Amino acid sequence: MTYSRQISDFICALRFDTIPERTTVRARQLMTDTLGVGLAGTRHPNFAAALKGVAAIPGTGGDHPVIGTDRRLTAPYAALVNGVACHVLDFDDTHTASIVHGSAILTPLVLALGEEVHASGPEVLTAFVAGWEVAARVGIASGNSFHNRGFHSTAIAGIFGATVAAGKLLGLTACQMTNALGLCGSQAAGITEFLTNNSASKGYHVGWAARTAMEIAYLARAGATGPATVFEGANGLLSTHGLPELCRPEALVEEFGTRWETENVSIKPYPCCHFAHGALDCAIALKEDGITPDRIERVHAIIDEVAAGFVCKPIESKYVPSNAYGAKFSLPYLVGLGLIDGGADLSSFSDTAIARKELLDVARKVTYEDAEKGTTGFPKYFPGHLVVTLTDGQVIEKRVPINRGNPDLPLSDDEVAAKFYGNVTGILGEARARTIFEKLVALDKLKEITGLTRELIG
Repeated sequence: MTYSRQISDFICALRFDTIPERTTVRARQLMTDTLGVGLAGTRHPNFAAALKGVAAIPGTGGDHPVIGTDRRLTAPYAALVNGVACHVLDFDDTHTASIVHGSAILTPLVLALGEEVHASGPEVLTAFVAGWEVAARVGIASGNSFHNRGFHSTAIAGIFGATVAAGKLLGLTACQMTNALGLCGSQAAGITEFLTNNSASKGYHVGWAARTAMEIAYLARAGATGPATVFEGANGLLSTHGLPELCRPEALVEEFGTRWETENVSIKPYPCCHFAHGALDCAIALKEDGITPDRIERVHAIIDEVAAGFVCKPIESKYVPSNAYGAKFSLPYLVGLGLIDGGADLSSFSDTAIARKELLDVARKVTYEDAEKGTTGFPKYFPGHLVVTLTDGQVIEKRVPINRGNPDLPLSDDEVAAKFYGNVTGILGEARARTIFEKLVALDKLKEITGLTRELIG
């Protein structure tokens, strides 16, 4: 039996009452966090451009809310634009073992399509969990080698998770779901070249995955077919998008129903590239230890080479970020934030903030080297390791083996709630924010989700 058929059999048999309560509790928390981040993201210029562009496409107008606005689009295009909002700030969650930002794809998708098909809260949650279980396993099966090939893991693994979520809501049979996964292989796309000029394409990766997954699911339900060997075939995903010597195709179906990867998603405490969070944690700890920038001669970071490709290379371009988005992917800048400000929030990436001389001066002191493979805990964790040389010659080493927000070092429920309310301040009124939060907490009790989605308009 092919891997796609094994996945389809599990997903199609999945019911809400067979998912552990702790998993659905985590799913509701992930969706809550993602919507808060998405509402904050609607104030970003990249979101404004996405909405303007999509609204200009003939036939995209519909009845599904674009969060934080008074606009409505068809379900696929609402999911696209809302996906951009949820990912544009780089404040959304990450499944670290697979290096996938899944909730930014799945939350807009299950809400828009769930509303379209009049799904209940439990049905929406089941689709969300199904999507995460598949997306995470696709990333894990690649041995994290999608990034080695220049692909964005979120775009590649995410569309498979999104397709099973859409298929679950549309009631696909196992045969139809297998075909949908096969079709998915021809739509798995997203390159990391956006790092060269800090452009907007990364945000569209999640939106495109959400929209395309709906189209694939409808096509499969109508009888469209795709290759059953989409994963393991000679020209299947793991061969074309990954490095075969690093891939483990058997991981695609490992421990279905006993190991719930939805529980292994990290919620971000900082709105920047997750790969740098451990180093930022180290810098914050150094400030708390009383290390001030004027005493620092050099900061040397030791970081996994995959992570370094995003936040350290080429190092000269990271010293002076070209825009706010570039600052989110600059380990030198982020280390400077930790050492000077003791943290990072949305205000840390304004045009004014990224031009601060004292920050750029500290950033210039940062160097890096690739860590020896297998010594850091990456990618289960995004650890930090800084070696600081002071002006008096003293050398201080700071390690953070588990980045804050990882399931093994999680944010508290109060911290997650505070992040949500902080993100929506100035966008939603206090009463509306509380209503949305409470509906999400009780999502498993909702007979239909329209009451929730209609609260998300601006």
